[in-house]
Amino acid sequence: MRLLLIRHAKSSWSEPALADHDRPLNQRGERNVLTMSERLAIQEPSLEAAYSSTAVRAKALATMISHRIGCPLILDQHLYTFEPRALLHYLLQLPTPYQHLAIVGHNPAITTVVNQLSDMNIDNVPTAGVVAIDCDISQWQHLAQSIHRIDYVDYPKKEQP
Repeated sequence: MRLLLIRHAKSSWSEPALADHDRPLNQRGERNVLTMSERLAIQEPSLEAAYSSTAVRAKALATMISHRIGCPLILDQHLYTFEPRALLHYLLQLPTPYQHLAIVGHNPAITTVVNQLSDMNIDNVPTAGVVAIDCDISQWQHLAQSIHRIDYVDYPKKEQP
């Protein structure tokens, strides 16, 4: 199975009165949504579904990924979490028919869960960053029972070969 853990793109703080959930992307975030969705369309053409937080900044990236790859988008308010334990619990409940998924969420949950599931130690998954994890399991409920291999880490400022 293959899991992509993705941090939302850069959001705007130009309207301080706006609730955190409702903050839109800033200009850099909008550019990064295009960049990363193009890269994922090339790197992950067999992605079966993209799950996303309902926050505006996460939904924007997940929507573009879903559109570029042609996979379903599932918005879930439970992914609007910053808590690693809540994110991991969510991942363990994912439907088994999907073998290749993307999760678009928030830090520190994304970075912490990447480190819990793999043998790498990443200081911080940057905004619009993607961590692709290959999991030697047959059901998502077994995700936390072993350490998995990170295939790649990508982010907007990373130079491409």
